[in-house]
Amino acid sequence: MIWTPGREDRVDGMPTAAEWRQLSVVPEKREVFGYDLYFREGWADVLSVFGGDATGVLGGLAMLVVKPDAVAGRRLGPIMDYLADNGFVPVATTRFGYTRHSMREVWRYDWHIYTVDRLQLCTFWYLANDVLLFLARDVRPVAGLPATVRLCELKGVGDPAQREPHHLRTKLNPPNRILNFVHVGDEPADIVRELTIFLDRPERLRFLEDLRAHLAEDRTAQARAEIAAIEADCPAHDLDIDATLARLAPMTGEAAVSRLRDVVEGGDRISWDELAELVPFDKADRWDVIVTASFVVHNERPVPHALLPAVSAEAWTARMR
Repeated sequence: MIWTPGREDRVDGMPTAAEWRQLSVVPEKREVFGYDLYFREGWADVLSVFGGDATGVLGGLAMLVVKPDAVAGRRLGPIMDYLADNGFVPVATTRFGYTRHSMREVWRYDWHIYTVDRLQLCTFWYLANDVLLFLARDVRPVAGLPATVRLCELKGVGDPAQREPHHLRTKLNPPNRILNFVHVGDEPADIVRELTIFLDRPERLRFLEDLRAHLAEDRTAQARAEIAAIEADCPAHDLDIDATLARLAPMTGEAAVSRLRDVVEGGDRISWDELAELVPFDKADRWDVIVTASFVVHNERPVPHALLPAVSAEAWTARMR
C-alpha cells in the first residue's frame, strides 16, 4: 500500500502526493514515513518555516553528520575540504550529542542487521563525545538529483572493497569498516526525520530559522569555528589498533593482548562481554576500548531482507527521462 494523503492528513500538514515525490523516490519509505512520528513532527516544523518552498529548499541541501570517531580522529578539516572540492557550501552547522535512544532511532530501518554485541559497542562509542551536523548547499547541482542524494553517492559505502578512490570515506582513510566517520542523509525526507531525532523542537526551530536567514550565504567560517571548538573539547586519538593494543598491554597483561591480537589477525570475533573480561573498561582510555571493539566484536547477523529499499541516484535521475 502506497501512502496517499487524505483530508485529515492535509490538516495535520503531511506532504501532498507531489511533495512526497520530491522527498523520496522510494514508495515504501513514503508509506513508512507517513506514520513515522519523527518525520511527521519535523515536516510540520519545516512547513512552518519554509511554507510552500519546503521541498525546493530541502532538495538543494545535503545533510552530513560526523560520527564521534571523526572528531577524535581529527577528520573534520578534511571533511570540509572535501565538501568544498565537490561543490558543497556549508550554510548551517550545529553541535549535539547522541543518546542511547537517538542513535538507535536514526538508523531504525538499517540496524536490524547488527548483533546485540554491536549495539553495545555503538552505545559506548556514540556517546563518547559531541558531534557536528552540517547542512550544505549544492552549487554544482545535477538535474533531478537532490543535493543530499548526490553527496550520499560521493560518500561511499562502509565496505572498503566497494569504494572508489574519489569517495569521501576513501579520502578519510577509516581504520576499518566500522569506524567510518560520516553519515549523510539519504534523501530529503531523511533530512526532515533526522533533524527531528537529533534536535529538540526549540533548538530545531532556531536551527531552521537560522538556515532560512542564511541560506544563500557561504558559512564555511562558521563551520570551521565549530570544528575548532569541538576539537578543543575532545582529545585526539590515533584510532590505530596496533598502538591501541600496545597502550592496553600494561593494564590488561600480555595474555589478554595476545588473545586480542589473535582475534584481529585471524578475522575472528568475540562478544562484548568477553572483551569486557579482557579489558577493564573503567580504567582503559575510552577510545582505546572503542577501537579495539571495532576490530574484535561480533558485528552483523544474517537477515532475510532490508526493511526499506536502498536509495539510488539512478532512480532519481531516471524520472527526468
